[in-house]
Amino acid sequence: MNKKKSHKNHILFWGVLLFSFALIQFFQEGNSQSFWSIFAQNLKHLPAYLIVAYIFNNVLLQYYYRNKKYLLFGVFTVVLFYVASALDRVFTVYVYEPIFRERPFEQESFVQIFSDWEFLLDGYLIPLLMATLAMTIDRMITQKNKNEKALLQLERDKNKAELGALKAQIHPHFLFNTLNNLYALTLQKSDKAPETVATLSAMLDYMLYQCNDKLVPLKKEVTLLENYIVLERLRYGDDIEIAFAKAYPRNFETQIGPLILLSILENAFKHGASGSTEIPKIHIHLKQEGSQLYFTVKNTKTIESQTDNTAYTKGIGISNIKKQLELLYTDYSYQVSDENGWYCVALRIHTERTR
Repeated sequence: MNKKKSHKNHILFWGVLLFSFALIQFFQEGNSQSFWSIFAQNLKHLPAYLIVAYIFNNVLLQYYYRNKKYLLFGVFTVVLFYVASALDRVFTVYVYEPIFRERPFEQESFVQIFSDWEFLLDGYLIPLLMATLAMTIDRMITQKNKNEKALLQLERDKNKAELGALKAQIHPHFLFNTLNNLYALTLQKSDKAPETVATLSAMLDYMLYQCNDKLVPLKKEVTLLENYIVLERLRYGDDIEIAFAKAYPRNFETQIGPLILLSILENAFKHGASGSTEIPKIHIHLKQEGSQLYFTVKNTKTIESQTDNTAYTKGIGISNIKKQLELLYTDYSYQVSDENGWYCVALRIHTERTR
């Protein structure tokens, strides 16, 4: 909090406190004075309020109570409130009354003021206690809010760092596979190589520079999926069957965690297409119903066990997806089924319930 804002908060606090004191006195039985007259009279106590409240909170609590010097804290607290009560009376007698009180009148001496402890306790102590207590409670609430905000920001920073690390795992794996595909096309001197480079360039531009936020537009993620499918079609040609069905509002503005859908799709191609002795099939379905997003990917299973140089089959891909979902969403489901020759991943996300 900057100093200017802090000063405004202090002024507001004391203004509200004095207003409250005046309001209480205004509604007391038998009080015939106007509210603003009472408010003006309360201003004479402000110097004493300031002295005792700030010394108590900034000195006694900070240096004695928090350091468990309870005896010194108790002694200094009693002395502080008594001296502040006497100074409040001194200010009234020697500053306020000479200006506003009709003469002649007798003035108490300093000795009389400081020695008349019963009058000080009865007429000045309670408002000082109330003012100090109000400031202490206000500071406790303010500090609690600051601590909660700081913890929340630390949690967000931690999540952001973890998400960045997870995305960093995706990029090398994807790039490794795609460059292998491009290398094979160049060896064949295929006309598909330039198209592959262009599509790969568009994907990398998005993945490296456009998806660094916590959430990104779903439409961009859909484009990423479509570009990925284009690359895989270029690679396999007619030796693969791919179906991508989409159902969502035309003017949708849904936001989603970046690269989650791509990770699921990439996993399907990795284990459903590579090394297959038959024409592999990959069916993708994306549907949005209100704030619920459904993404299902099914792929036929390969018969032969494949060598995985990227260790993707050891769980990096799946654990990556689950970790991102856990960091981003409070309401989601991730289900995997393996039956009847098909491997299926079904993802449901409540897109509005983010962390």
